[in-house]
Amino acid sequence: MDLGVVFGATGMAVGMLSLVYARTQALHARRQADAAHLATTIEVQQAMADRMYRARTSITSNPGVMALYLEANPEMRELYPDVASVETTIAVRNLIDTLQDMYFLRKAGIVGDHFWRNWMASFLPIARMPIARAVFDNAVKRSAIDPEFATFLHPAFEFQTPGDPKVMSS
Repeated sequence: MDLGVVFGATGMAVGMLSLVYARTQALHARRQADAAHLATTIEVQQAMADRMYRARTSITSNPGVMALYLEANPEMRELYPDVASVETTIAVRNLIDTLQDMYFLRKAGIVGDHFWRNWMASFLPIARMPIARAVFDNAVKRSAIDPEFATFLHPAFEFQTPGDPKVMSS
């Protein structure tokens, strides 16, 4: 047997294995990059949601800003007869916004069963509050929440349990 053929075949086999290994490494590197991008995106969105919540609550801490806000938005006065109701409305809106984030994370397969059940079990009693329905309807009317999420959540305000976005997207 010719050693050149043996070494050639061995070199070819090692080269093929190296290609497979390199491709596998590239695939795993891509998955890690995607996971890092997703984690960063979620973190940035959470920071922006926190900023929005703080901006909303800052309205209640400044009576002058609150008065100007209600003057500029007279239709909001029925939702906000006093500062305590503004604070309640902001808290409910924050819950709806957080549930919207959970909805899309659940749909993407990121939020686990336990967390999803916990959020839905916590939100459904809140949906029975008339102020929650008013805040939801106002957000829908102003296109302040995603239409897909609004369609998903609407049954909660009719005292029905919405479906599971993870199951619905399968």
